[in-house]
Amino acid sequence: MKPAGLHSPVGLRHGALGRFAGRGVSVIIPAWEDCARLRRAIWSVQQTADLPYELLVACAPRCVAANRNAGLERATQDLVAMLDDDVLLPACWMSRLASVLEAHPDVAAVSGHLVFPDGSPQSRREHLADGELWEVTIPGTCFLYSRERVGDERFDEGFQGSQWEDTDWMWRVKARGLRTLVLGGVRVVHDYNLRENRWLEANMRRFQERWGRLPDAADAHAIELADWRAWTRPPLP
Repeated sequence: MKPAGLHSPVGLRHGALGRFAGRGVSVIIPAWEDCARLRRAIWSVQQTADLPYELLVACAPRCVAANRNAGLERATQDLVAMLDDDVLLPACWMSRLASVLEAHPDVAAVSGHLVFPDGSPQSRREHLADGELWEVTIPGTCFLYSRERVGDERFDEGFQGSQWEDTDWMWRVKARGLRTLVLGGVRVVHDYNLRENRWLEANMRRFQERWGRLPDAADAHAIELADWRAWTRPPLP
């Protein structure tokens, strides 16, 4: 039975939920503007949700941290899914990510495995077996967490535009002894364009001033540009 006021799931549940059984998910999509990619992300949630959910779009021309926090202000559920406005989601992503939180009480947040629309990898680990867990600082593109476990952790609105606010959030929850993981088999298409970000350097400096360093190679999630360029497409079937 779904909690009152939530949308009904459309897919069969895949993951074992345990303590999260019967709970809904607050799905938050921060966005700069109403555009085709945002409408596509909304459609993707509606077509793939396998748990009861509420969909909260925080759309305003301000920093992504502020939009994330605006969504959290409206959220009513313990489980929160943060999604970028340029993702396409696979079947059973909700319950599969929730099942990782259920199985591992020391996990703060779990992410899908990100790929570009052509199948090229976005992370250092191109190949993850179905169900394999990779412990790394995850990006804010598509992740699920429990507010009961993490608390009312908000995003630092001092980060301008986008980028680094998500890494800062992950490091703050990890500093409390929790882990962040990527789940293999939950392949999320991130239709991300490598474009100039005028806030990138300022945000990187803010992060480094707070933490005294940047993520090292062992904790980096994103694929190196040279490795991405060297990737070759598999042959057509």
